[in-house]
Amino acid sequence: MLASLVATCKMSNINPTDYLTATLQAILDGHPQNRIEELMPWNFAEKASLAA
Repeated sequence: MLASLVATCKMSNINPTDYLTATLQAILDGHPQNRIEELMPWNFAEKASLAA
């Protein structure tokens, strides 16, 4: 599963370390399970591009 996430990040031009760090931090901070879709790599890419 981890290899799949890393590969998805690479295909989306996302730094896997940044993605995993942000995602794990969100989970630790109490991100609700019913909104898990928000933590997918393709949504991370959208947030990262909006922040730039």
